[in-house]
Amino acid sequence: MSFRTTLILLSAAIMLGLAILGIERWLPSTRELAEMRRGPVRKESKKITQIEIEHPGASDHVSLQWDGGQWWVRQPFNDLADPERVTKLLSEIQATGWLQRVHRREFDDAAWERTLLDKPKHVIRLQEGGEQVLDLAVGAASPVEGSHYLAIRQAVGRGGAAAYAARTTLPEMLKATSAEWRDNKLLRLPAELVTGLKLAHAQGQIELARADGKSAWELVKPLRARGSAERINDILSTLLNLTVKSAAEPPPGTTATPSATLPGVSNGELRAQITLAGFVKPVELVLEKPDAAGEGVTKASVNLRKPVFTVLSKSLGDLWAEPNQLRDRMLARIDREAVSAIEITSALHLPIQMEKRDDSWFLKRHERWSAANGDRITRFFDALNSFQVLEFTSDSAANLSAYGLEAPFLSVSWTISGKKTSLLFGANPESTEFFAKYADEPSVLRVDASILPSIPQEGIKWKGLGVVRFSQFALRQISLSAGTAPPTVLRHDPGTAQWSGERAGQDLSALIDRVKADRLSDALSKLNAQDWVGDTTAAIPLLQDPALRIVVTLGEPGASTGPTRDLVLSFSPTQAGNMNAALFYGQLQGDADIFYIARSTLLELLAPVFRSAEK
Repeated sequence: MSFRTTLILLSAAIMLGLAILGIERWLPSTRELAEMRRGPVRKESKKITQIEIEHPGASDHVSLQWDGGQWWVRQPFNDLADPERVTKLLSEIQATGWLQRVHRREFDDAAWERTLLDKPKHVIRLQEGGEQVLDLAVGAASPVEGSHYLAIRQAVGRGGAAAYAARTTLPEMLKATSAEWRDNKLLRLPAELVTGLKLAHAQGQIELARADGKSAWELVKPLRARGSAERINDILSTLLNLTVKSAAEPPPGTTATPSATLPGVSNGELRAQITLAGFVKPVELVLEKPDAAGEGVTKASVNLRKPVFTVLSKSLGDLWAEPNQLRDRMLARIDREAVSAIEITSALHLPIQMEKRDDSWFLKRHERWSAANGDRITRFFDALNSFQVLEFTSDSAANLSAYGLEAPFLSVSWTISGKKTSLLFGANPESTEFFAKYADEPSVLRVDASILPSIPQEGIKWKGLGVVRFSQFALRQISLSAGTAPPTVLRHDPGTAQWSGERAGQDLSALIDRVKADRLSDALSKLNAQDWVGDTTAAIPLLQDPALRIVVTLGEPGASTGPTRDLVLSFSPTQAGNMNAALFYGQLQGDADIFYIARSTLLELLAPVFRSAEK
């Protein structure tokens, strides 16, 4: 090998060596890349049990501890920690993304000092079950916008300390003072788990209860009555959203923890007891009444926490409520979808029974079940659920006769899941005031008489408005006759849907307008009444000689032969002989009930079905 060749190879080797040194110096190694991808914490946030936050050069050291159920501030005081702030801190540490690894040798002394990694602004230490898993120093901002220098000072299992430039919001989060790590909500309780609430103040004690978070509130003491969901939930919301403004540790040897027995309270003081499903002990708290009406600041203490707090709320005054303010002012709160039966009894009419079957309501009348008036039932529920009580007249059932409730003139009952609830109505002797009372409650409620029309006492008023219902495929014939005139007979072939007809023996088949005939049969197949007649005394004699008679003949659907049956409809004006009357009486043969039908509806039925040009 010539000297020249040797020299060239030696030069290439030197250049390669320099390149390798440069790459190792300036490009991250495979191990470093892996560390950068992992970020500062390899442990799951939910496994962290201790957080230490130090600010070197300052005395504001914060120690946070997880007790298995919640986070606590253990230093510089002992109180519940703000769980949202702690969660956000752990999430930010976990999400910190390294931009690049930095080395001490890359900086001169002055530049390295400016990173503040030797004298960090903040230090965070994380522990898992007593073992330290992270010691993170937070330095100064790096030249890259939005990034800071961070150093893992004791990188467990990573071969010593490591420094990085990283995008993170940790410096901003760590500016929080120790007081800001305290939970700023006096209570953190799930409202849906609250099943009981007791309020005691100088004017008396109120006890409220419900079966679960979805059930209605009930006023238990000092009287038993239905509770106002809106007012009670407002009070509960006020208690559960008291905001901590400041806190002070109680003097040594004393305690701010309230008694769990709700003893007698001093003037202006409120003691509350909150019972939660699944919790053995209730939550107790004591509040001072604000000095000035409308003031939203007061002192508070709670058995879950040691300090005495100054708390804020815009609705503190609501907590000093009187029992009547927490009563439900709505006459009823009925879940209409859950009701399976309705009963109405009155002093003047026969009892009314209705049942729901397959989401449709039926009325028992003349020992037969027929379709009930769904619209009227809807209006009935709407009226009861939207009607407000005028006055809570009495909370004793000792003298019901004064309110006409000893023998009520009207009783309304509904059944839900086999449980029957009855609402009774009465009036004073002069019938100038009206009252209501639930059968299983002592309270008497004064109500406005305008609720009564929404509860018709005549069974006929609850009957469905459908007079006739049939299938077009079952129609064989329609016969229409007015007075003494010969009837017009329209025959229908269900197989071909063709029409034929006659009047007084004359074949009119060629003149029938099929569209108009189909329209007539469709109108008859779903004929509705305007309303049902309560007192039929005047209607019965007028219908004995009807002004109009319509006979609908039906057979087996789809068949042109076989047995048939007739539906006979009779109509007469409500004013004898006045064919221009706005309303007519109507009756289906075989049905004892009589209905009203508008004259305009009858005119539509009597519209000519023959072609006008050939008429």
